[in-house]
Amino acid sequence: MKPNRFFIFHFSFFICLLFLAQPLSAAVSERELHQTVTRGLEWLANTQSSRGSWEASEAAYPCAMTGMAGIALLCEGSTPAHGKYSENIKKAVEFLLSRSRPNGLIGDPRSDDRYTYGHGFGMLFLSQVLGEEEYMDHREEIIDVLTRAVEFTGKAQTREGGW
Repeated sequence: MKPNRFFIFHFSFFICLLFLAQPLSAAVSERELHQTVTRGLEWLANTQSSRGSWEASEAAYPCAMTGMAGIALLCEGSTPAHGKYSENIKKAVEFLLSRSRPNGLIGDPRSDDRYTYGHGFGMLFLSQVLGEEEYMDHREEIIDVLTRAVEFTGKAQTREGGW
């Protein structure tokens, strides 16, 4: 049976976050945990598309998956300018910037039925990259995208309080 890419992606992301947020349990050695996280990060790096995105099964949720994968790679310590995964992070940034629409949405409602989900993870990832971006022109582009994205988010809230 072929493993479900959606499950593997979320499992890898969860393991990476678990490593950073949880004290080590007695059942798992620090070495084993480090190896698991390393394998998860390597899997993420190796499954990134040539466009810079990651997707769940059947090309679903590209902005959400790219935002989450990018966050996991940032948690390793890499930035757009430095580190083992800097090229992956740069490609993810470029992909998300390319998905930014004039109205502020990071995503495409025509091809992603959960586009606000991806919009949120895209904003989160780009906001974390912003402080590490070394080139002023690129920083300004990210600030512009994030400013419009925040405005979109505020306008997209429903009367019931959700999105």
